[in-house]
Amino acid sequence: MKTYTPRPREWAQEQIEAYILEHGLTADDLLPPEREMCRMWNLNRCTLRSAIAALEVSGRLYAVQGSGTRVAPRFRRTLQDLQSFTEYAAENRFRAETRLLSFSSVECDKTLSRRFHRLLGDKLYRISRLRMLEQMPLMIETAYIPHALAPGLEEQDLVTDSLFRILKTNYGLRLDHGVEKAGITLVSEEEARYLQLSAGDAAFWIESRTEAPDGTVIEYCRTVGRADRIEMVSTLCWSAPKETRI
Repeated sequence: MKTYTPRPREWAQEQIEAYILEHGLTADDLLPPEREMCRMWNLNRCTLRSAIAALEVSGRLYAVQGSGTRVAPRFRRTLQDLQSFTEYAAENRFRAETRLLSFSSVECDKTLSRRFHRLLGDKLYRISRLRMLEQMPLMIETAYIPHALAPGLEEQDLVTDSLFRILKTNYGLRLDHGVEKAGITLVSEEEARYLQLSAGDAAFWIESRTEAPDGTVIEYCRTVGRADRIEMVSTLCWSAPKETRI
């Protein structure tokens, strides 16, 4: 029976990943100097640098000239939270960037009509944006919002401002609750180009629907995100079993 023996570079990557976990390193934390890592794991400098380069390409690490190798920031997507990308980046002191890929008006097809509980042909805004953290592409968000709820949305700043803040402050829309589901998809050639992946690579596929207190659907969003740069987090709560009455 054959046993699997990892190649030197793969073994070095595993040691780096284990070191990050064991020492609880998070975004921007510094790894030990290369000489020390070579001594710790009995590696030659060429193998170590090859492993570090592979982890940089995958978005796990990044190098700063004259400052060593650091852990790359990862976007934490908390499923119970309605916090916007802009708010999350500001709270965690990440440098966030947004590129507006497209802005258009579309009509409700059968799928969108069902999502929004609106008639076929009703007008929607379609807003596609590339989100980046620390100059690294993270995800492509494509949001749909009814014209009737936010007239003149095309005149708003959708690059440096938060869409949720705009809807709340400028249109009086209260985003109260929502539903979100996540899965895995394969990126298209266009998505791969923006996310710096290869066509066919695996990525997170996230669908979310955000509603007002009265159940009016304000936003429906489809997100394709890099699996190596996003953490999906959910809070688990113990619920006592209901009493059975006889």
